[in-house]
Amino acid sequence: MKITACITAYNQQDFLAEAIESVLAQTLRPAEILIIDDASSDDSPAIITAYAGRYPELISPTLREQNEGVVATFNHGLDAAGGDAISFLAGDDRWLPAKLEKEAQRMAAADRPDGVYGDFYFTRADGRRTFRWAEKERPPEGQILPQVLARDFPRRTLFRAELADVRFWRGIGRFDPAFDLYEDWDMHIRLAAHFRYAYVAEPLSEYRRHGGGLSTVPVEAHLAVVDQIERKYASLFETLDATYGPYLRRKLASWRAHLWRQAARSVAVRRPPGFRAEALRRYARSLAYQFWPDPRLAWYLLRRPDPPHDQDSE
Repeated sequence: MKITACITAYNQQDFLAEAIESVLAQTLRPAEILIIDDASSDDSPAIITAYAGRYPELISPTLREQNEGVVATFNHGLDAAGGDAISFLAGDDRWLPAKLEKEAQRMAAADRPDGVYGDFYFTRADGRRTFRWAEKERPPEGQILPQVLARDFPRRTLFRAELADVRFWRGIGRFDPAFDLYEDWDMHIRLAAHFRYAYVAEPLSEYRRHGGGLSTVPVEAHLAVVDQIERKYASLFETLDATYGPYLRRKLASWRAHLWRQAARSVAVRRPPGFRAEALRRYARSLAYQFWPDPRLAWYLLRRPDPPHDQDSE
């Protein structure tokens, strides 16, 4: 199996070398490493150019002059991949050394899954691990469309960095530019509607959280994407309604409530003027979808501790 590793980069100079080194250190080295920089304004292009110079037969760089966004970056990787299978890595994350080897072995098993994903660690900005994604529950395998639609995975977080047949990715179309957020959720719904996944029950990568990303996006934008998903896949929801309808409605209501609770905690941690009233308003919005007492929110309203690193683990 020839594997394409695709690293996506944008203003991640502090972490990018670690991401590249983690791919170079794989016990099963990929046949090619694509590194796509989306017009970074920091030193990321120089880092990429230096690595491409050291590994000219392995690393293929793409340095964009204009920023096109994460969806275009993913699609460029899919279009350029020359391997039989592909796996994506964000420029601020890392793979553990046996990641590709373990996943390739599972793909070659008798049941021949179309894609394989593994457990992963969450880490702080400095790379220190905080907790495992699937430490307390085993994620689903096989036909996992209902769980993907419902976001029913450990810590309410979808799997990431899976290894999958390139034909598997290309066969269902490219990443949808209509999604400014959760483009991975949209893509995984389409993948899970047609193909089978397998799971490797050990950590294979590290997901770095350093204060950016989705946590800085207003809650209303998150909720708008949930509505967008329901509209785009209305026919899938209808097809699954007889068997999974109550489950899907319950889980998506829970996700909306979770987003409002996160928004309430964010205000309570930042403590702007009038933060208590605003945090309570947001928490009240969550109760329209799910009743869930939130002791951490109460703690933040009364005191100001450092925010925890497991805000998605409720």
